[in-house]
Amino acid sequence: MILFHSEKIAHYEIRVILPSGYDSTKQYRTIYMHDGGDTAIQCVDYIDHLIISGQIEPLIIIGIEPNDRHNDYTPWAAPSLAPHTPMFGGQAKAYLQTVVTKIKPYIDAHYATNPAPSHTAISGCSFGGLVSIFASYYYPEVFHQYISLSASFWYKDVLQFIQGKQVNRQEHTYIKPTVNRENHQLYLYVGELEGIYKDTIQAHMVDYTKKAHREFIEEGYLESKLLFELNPEGTHDDLFFSKYFIRALHWLYENKS
Repeated sequence: MILFHSEKIAHYEIRVILPSGYDSTKQYRTIYMHDGGDTAIQCVDYIDHLIISGQIEPLIIIGIEPNDRHNDYTPWAAPSLAPHTPMFGGQAKAYLQTVVTKIKPYIDAHYATNPAPSHTAISGCSFGGLVSIFASYYYPEVFHQYISLSASFWYKDVLQFIQGKQVNRQEHTYIKPTVNRENHQLYLYVGELEGIYKDTIQAHMVDYTKKAHREFIEEGYLESKLLFELNPEGTHDDLFFSKYFIRALHWLYENKS
């Protein structure tokens, strides 16, 4: 039976999902998930089945509830997309620093994890998918697997950043670092109906994702370690997020023993 634990770490509410048969003497893979791990929780029994039936390796899921996802998951401040709503705060770097320096060390100290980067993933949808990509730039030595589902590549200046162009925002300069992708794996997904009914910058959702994918190839991901999937009927909904999260688990953690 899967076990759920609740933790409060560095002012964040954390859900820790332990696999059936959890054994504190072993070392498990971990996936750090944004938005409280909701995408995994929606299909947690099926994930448990995949583990019990030996289809994927056992893993621990750490779901981190955002304090404010429009701040935690955005790389720099930007105007809101709707009138009379707060602007995006641009605190992704601080959020990821908390994940890496506070939350992960606590999890590694209190649960049976393998703390090595080769056994550590980060995953999210929408803004959570975007901040997972930024984790690959800011902490490539901490995470070696990335699951980015319907990431918000439309966010102002993100595509330019990924293309290696300098971004200047509110007296701050952002430049994409050079990262050795040899040991990294990236699962990327977008639904081809995402953004088509929008009259904001979100209308570029699919086009910008495809352009970002081309840049990731240029960054040096090995062909066998970068998988980009699309669904021609895919909308920006949990229905598709959960389905493609499962596909990512199969791709990353298929049990070959």
